[in-house]
Amino acid sequence: MLVVRAGKGMLKQPEADRMAGRHGATRIAVIPDAGHEVHLDDPAAVYGEMAAFLAEATAESEAAAESEAAAKEAGAGA
Repeated sequence: MLVVRAGKGMLKQPEADRMAGRHGATRIAVIPDAGHEVHLDDPAAVYGEMAAFLAEATAESEAAAESEAAAKEAGAGA
C-alpha cells in the first residue's frame, strides 16, 4: 500500500504511521511543499512516487513468480 502525505496537509506523520501499521507492507511518501490537494499542488511528485511504488511492486511480483516457477520445476525434476 502507498500512502501519499502532503507536507503542509491535514494528514500528519503519526496518523500516516498508524494507517501504515494497519496494513503490513506500506510505503509512506511525503510531498514536502504540497498542501491538502497534493495531487494538484505537485502532480509530478505524486506521479513519481506512484510510478516508483508500482515499479517496486511489479518487480517483487515478478520475483515471486520466478521463485514459484523455479520451485515447481525443481519439484518436478525430483
